[in-house]
Amino acid sequence: MSNPLVSFSDQLAATVARAGQSVVAVHGRSRFDSSGLHWSPGIIVTADHALRRDEDIRITAPDGSRLNAELVGRDPGTDLAVLRAEGLTASVADEAGKTPAPGSVILAVGRFKDSASAAFGVLSSISGPSQTWRGGRLDQVLRVDVALHPAASGGAIVDAEGELVGIATPVLSRVAVFAIPPATVQRVVDTLLAHGRIPRGYLGVGLQPVAIPEHLKSTLKLPGARGLIVISVDPDAPAGQAGITLGDVLIELSGTTIQRPEDVQQVLDSGSVGKQVSARLLRGGKLVDVEVTVGERPRKG
Repeated sequence: MSNPLVSFSDQLAATVARAGQSVVAVHGRSRFDSSGLHWSPGIIVTADHALRRDEDIRITAPDGSRLNAELVGRDPGTDLAVLRAEGLTASVADEAGKTPAPGSVILAVGRFKDSASAAFGVLSSISGPSQTWRGGRLDQVLRVDVALHPAASGGAIVDAEGELVGIATPVLSRVAVFAIPPATVQRVVDTLLAHGRIPRGYLGVGLQPVAIPEHLKSTLKLPGARGLIVISVDPDAPAGQAGITLGDVLIELSGTTIQRPEDVQQVLDSGSVGKQVSARLLRGGKLVDVEVTVGERPRKG
């Protein structure tokens, strides 16, 4: 009589072996290595937070060979970094046909020293598009209940068939491991390959939440009870050039109700740079509409 536990164990091991053929070890920090996924021929996606240097990066392929890798670019907002490795012959990751339902079995597959590494868990919840606390945008929020070893950061979260659900990261939430969904990964990869960076929209104002008096909210039929008051403005930046001044209260941007700084970040994604957006302001008790051409946030250093 066959033992179902042995059969289950054998199936898990086979799934890890299959998924592990697309997972590399990334040598880009001291103490712990991290993992990366062979996303497309010669292109590796890994966790940005685990890549502590921009040069002298090496990877270990599933066949044990070591290759030099070049940093293409980073997106701290989604905790993704993209590397290029010439001569990498590992399998390219197979994306799952659909996202598993909450409660489905998942495996976190990384590469630790000379072998694939695995952790067993479940997909705990799925929610819609969201802004990360780092300022990036996730097309879906996939929370997984799994014990993630540091060396598995940047590795694959796979379903029971060994197909890709997302890239493993522990830094986009204080309480959960996330699987960065393939749609987000592809968008970031395409942008970094094209530009080497993720452009961020920029208005050039300092904003602070403020309550809107009830009589103004009622009289002007405002959609929210709060807005963002302008506490500083760079006259040479997009907002200053558009005529936004100190004391203005931003209540809508590009048709989106604004009540928190995160609402502004959501509008000012990489696709907004260079585009004109409408800003609705409360100024002196009256509504004022101005058009602002979104700039690119200056890079530090």
